[in-house]
Amino acid sequence: MNFKELIETILKFKKEFDSKSITLNSKMVKKNDIFLAISKDRDKNFQNILEAISKGACLIIVEKKITIKNFPSIVYFSNIKNKLSNISNIFYNFPSKNIELYGVTGTNGKSSVSSFLHQILKKNNKKTALLTSIKSRKKGIFFSGLTTPDTFFLNDFFSKANLENYQSAIIEVSSHGIHQDRVKGLNFNYGCFTNISRDHLDYHKSMQDYSNVKESFFLNNSFDAALINIDTSLGERIKKIDKNFLSFSSVKKNADFFFNKKNILFHNNDSYDLNFFDGPRFMKLNLAMAISLAKCTELSIEPKTIKNFYSPAGRFEKRKTFKGKSCIIDYAHSPKALEIVLKSIRSFSSGNIICIFGCGGERDKGKRPNMGKIAEKFSNKLIITNDNPRLEDPNKIKEDILKGISKVSKTHFIPDRKEAIQFGLKLLKKSKKGSTLLIAGKGHENYQEMKDKRIYFSDKNAIEEIINVS
Repeated sequence: MNFKELIETILKFKKEFDSKSITLNSKMVKKNDIFLAISKDRDKNFQNILEAISKGACLIIVEKKITIKNFPSIVYFSNIKNKLSNISNIFYNFPSKNIELYGVTGTNGKSSVSSFLHQILKKNNKKTALLTSIKSRKKGIFFSGLTTPDTFFLNDFFSKANLENYQSAIIEVSSHGIHQDRVKGLNFNYGCFTNISRDHLDYHKSMQDYSNVKESFFLNNSFDAALINIDTSLGERIKKIDKNFLSFSSVKKNADFFFNKKNILFHNNDSYDLNFFDGPRFMKLNLAMAISLAKCTELSIEPKTIKNFYSPAGRFEKRKTFKGKSCIIDYAHSPKALEIVLKSIRSFSSGNIICIFGCGGERDKGKRPNMGKIAEKFSNKLIITNDNPRLEDPNKIKEDILKGISKVSKTHFIPDRKEAIQFGLKLLKKSKKGSTLLIAGKGHENYQEMKDKRIYFSDKNAIEEIINVS
């Protein structure tokens, strides 16, 4: 079967069975859906196929020939992984063409910029859908388990957004999503590059590879306009790709959008004072980027429409603990992000800074000493705990972190995250007025990946439980 014949078969079944979805996830299969079985594990693939059939799939597409008794509707296509985005876009009839689509990429700030942009567009009466991995009950915000889900999930999402008459949609574009072609074939109208720093080097192998992937997002899409933070060499390079790309900077006054040290955003003859926003400097910068991106669309933004913003959950989220002291939850899980958050805390904290953090198992091991060094430099007391150890030995992760710490004897290692938080709160309670406890790495996430299981755990809930019984 060639690709043309495969598409004809898919469209034939779609019409005959009135198929609404095509998916890679057998757990998401509904009656008369089409399922693509592409797992590398032969036994798992077989189980996935059986599950899809039991749920009523009308057609199964496989990479390796297989026969299922009493189920004739199985077709074989050898290099299907290279055609997923094509299949997805054709099945859903290119739904991203019918919506104003924003793609936000960068190491840090994707969720915050996307959230702020969503609020700006809504305040300007644009019915806008935000797809994010941060759960929310707010209207127009939709959940995805991955920062950038697969091509079938995305096109299904846009198709439903079309039916519900959404004018705009915003998605966060991860480096994995770019590299694995999850966003290939989507019709992006506007793009945004927030920044670049070390992350995901377990996957990309080098900063050069990581940077090239980020750059490819702007090379391979035809944007009406894009906002590019030029405060890094990669940003400067991306800015030169297209004449429609506009620059953003917190350093260079000649940028199209300049955010000065007094938290005022300048663009042409307009200026926006963002000191009304109750958040650290880096969150004000994310807000400034969201406003700038909205301005790239030639949207007229009045000062009254940029008031009363909320930050996404787990982004510099303050929790009530002890009078005169602060407790902050933040998603920071890269060296640069941790440094930015700790520096922000130091700017207002007159007491001790207590830092709780860990590093993910089976991920970029090279960043661990860097995070240890940064945590020690910008905090007074340090507690290392489990993040998502996965199948890796937590003690090995700890040892890697300690390589960057000079005063190892003053560093506490408490593997159980709840016990670590309890100890951190105990230190905070004893600390002088103006002290702050930072719990970093998990943010909005409500789970931990340990061994081969995902167990429920929430930093926020842990704090509340401990405070209520203390």
